[in-house]
Amino acid sequence: MGAYIARQPNGLLCRFSSSVDAVTHYNYSEEEYIELCAERAREEARRNLQDPHFIKPFDRVVDDVRFDNITYEEWVKQAGEMGYTEPDWKFKPGDWVIVHSDNDNTDGHEGKVWKSSKDKDGRIRVEVFIEELEGSWLFDESELTIKDEP
Repeated sequence: MGAYIARQPNGLLCRFSSSVDAVTHYNYSEEEYIELCAERAREEARRNLQDPHFIKPFDRVVDDVRFDNITYEEWVKQAGEMGYTEPDWKFKPGDWVIVHSDNDNTDGHEGKVWKSSKDKDGRIRVEVFIEELEGSWLFDESELTIKDEP
């Protein structure tokens, strides 16, 4: 069930639909075809904007941002231009920390803060990458202390 566009012998365009195994539109100029596609895109965009599941809350953006392709400073500037004010996190991406955890695997290790966020209970959670352990873990703020860069 698909369709394709073909160039007619007279140089104009037609649309063949495999759903009905027939030509559904014909003698379209390139501009008419472009406008047809643009109108379909506008209709789809209008439907999307009416769909309550299409537009996500901005908090999801904040939770999903990772600092692989943007620096923390660039994010703060960009978010500010969108009207968002980043909380004054105690631990910011790029900060070096020492872990003081009940978890024997991570206690005493140094790592780099990846991201701070609030969990559903309102607690501040800090994602820390520990290179030595080749992974990242979530910690409560109370389990971390700032360290001077290595």
